[in-house]
Amino acid sequence: MKPSLARRAMLLLGCAVVATWTVFPFAWYLLVSLTTPGHIPRRFEIPDVLTLRSYGAVLFGGDFVEVGAKFSVLPNIVNSLIVASLAVAISISVSFGSAYVFSRRRSRLLTIAFNGLLLIRMTPAVSLAVPIFLMMSGYGLLDTHIGLALVHAMLSMPLSIWLIKGFIDGIPVEVEEAAYIDGASFVQVLRHVVVPLAAPGVAVTACFVFLASYIEFMFALIMSRGTADTLPLAIAGYHSEHQTFYNEMAAASFISMIPLALFFYLAGRYMVGGLTMGAVK
Repeated sequence: MKPSLARRAMLLLGCAVVATWTVFPFAWYLLVSLTTPGHIPRRFEIPDVLTLRSYGAVLFGGDFVEVGAKFSVLPNIVNSLIVASLAVAISISVSFGSAYVFSRRRSRLLTIAFNGLLLIRMTPAVSLAVPIFLMMSGYGLLDTHIGLALVHAMLSMPLSIWLIKGFIDGIPVEVEEAAYIDGASFVQVLRHVVVPLAAPGVAVTACFVFLASYIEFMFALIMSRGTADTLPLAIAGYHSEHQTFYNEMAAASFISMIPLALFFYLAGRYMVGGLTMGAVK
């Protein structure tokens, strides 16, 4: 039965309210980034003067503004991309093998271990800060890309294993058995059968891991000393003892979305296929 015109109008109105509520902070923050440095719009209206000087200061340094935090975030963007890419590579490499074992092998010990991942996921990350800091300090990995990437990969590992296992569960075992009958080895089955079929799930998992690593702040703050400072630390650094430079902070926030948008665009076709896998039989 089709909904009545009144019900459809109410549904559209509700969607419009939710969309407005969601988009409004981003629109207001965009105006802040386009306003003359040192000024903040007090009301949601187009300012008299629109300028890209805050974006210039964020990208190329403080020559574009008279006052402000005079540094470029480009090195921090590079650091974030390196750390996030390493975290994705480490997390996917380890999680795929673990997920395959959890999916294809059955034992009480494996069931307990798999369910234990949920408990690890529920543990507040801040409670792990001290032991992780001491461990990374002992191995000499503080203020390094690989050290921070290892921490991010470790934090994302439970979610990665859960996600990839769900996709491997959807691959019929008969497909692998047919490959074995044709003479394929275990490595060949993984490479030519399981990995291609599970690629959408891997893409979805990679997107989640990349996003979590790219925006992570707490462990980046604890472990970085200047060499491996990531983008969230740079955005938080747009303040002085007496002032917060909201214009540059807003510009840096919007610039930080560009690498994420490119990454999700490139992984988009795999991600959509992974999110909808199993919806239709």
